[in-house]
Amino acid sequence: MTPWQKENLRYQKEKGDQPVWSPSVISGIHSDEEQSEDQTEEKHEEGAETEDSEQAPRSFADRLPNLKKYRNRVLLRRLLLIIGVLLIPLLFILYYVSPLSKLADVKVVGNDQVSAQSIIEHSELTTGEEIWPQYFDSEQTKQAIKKALPRVKNVQVTITSLNQFKIRVSEYQEVALLASDNHYSPILESGVVVNEPSDQPLEGLPILESFSDQSKIKEVLTAYQKLSQEIREGISQIKYTPRDSNDELLTIYMNDGNQVIVNISNMASQMQYYPQIAKDLKEDSIIDMEVGIFTYPISNTKDSDSATEQSTEGDS
Repeated sequence: MTPWQKENLRYQKEKGDQPVWSPSVISGIHSDEEQSEDQTEEKHEEGAETEDSEQAPRSFADRLPNLKKYRNRVLLRRLLLIIGVLLIPLLFILYYVSPLSKLADVKVVGNDQVSAQSIIEHSELTTGEEIWPQYFDSEQTKQAIKKALPRVKNVQVTITSLNQFKIRVSEYQEVALLASDNHYSPILESGVVVNEPSDQPLEGLPILESFSDQSKIKEVLTAYQKLSQEIREGISQIKYTPRDSNDELLTIYMNDGNQVIVNISNMASQMQYYPQIAKDLKEDSIIDMEVGIFTYPISNTKDSDSATEQSTEGDS
């Protein structure tokens, strides 16, 4: 029976009235429906109980282990942070007062003509002093070395072995010699004349004579470097022989006995023809390249000089 029928039957019994319908009949008719409804209700109730049990929050006792783990992790992170904040300054102080923060040694590599001791002296580096201020001033160290030592081309300063410096240098090559008062001073590829005179010239380098202007020396060296290896090896001396009308004139003395007159500005372009011209010469000659190119034997100039001297003696 339905809940309504049950309730109606109970009400009729209390009043002493008989129901106009037969409960057995209705119950027989509706027994199947009631059973199915009861089963459905039971299933709904069971499902509801299951959902309620699943949705019900866990107890504090169940959550307690996870809370402890989370709290421990938070405490550990805070502890590590505090230790790091205190430890870093401590390590810095220990390093600052230890010998590792002081410059222990300076090594020089790459030098050839310049001594390592000279490079260290002009570097203004001081062993036993704080290493980092000196390292941060390495640019000043480079400039001091290059200014004091003209042979030094490039300088690099690096830290090795925690508290040591390595100075790596490269040097300018000697490309010529400057003759002055029977002494020969090296001329570097930078055009700088090194004040290291010697009594004997170094073999394999051309000798520059009668030069006093640094800019002229650089111009000649620039043109000289543009010549082929064959022509450079054939030059023994370059003499500056200017005239009133031409302050660029050079007289180049060759190892084969010939002489070349050429302008500084035209030296690189015109000297390339020298091997072909020299091959056709029958005797030692002067090759004049000042204006155009023409040749004449050196003996003609000697005869001319002799005749001039004789005429001068006759007049006297």
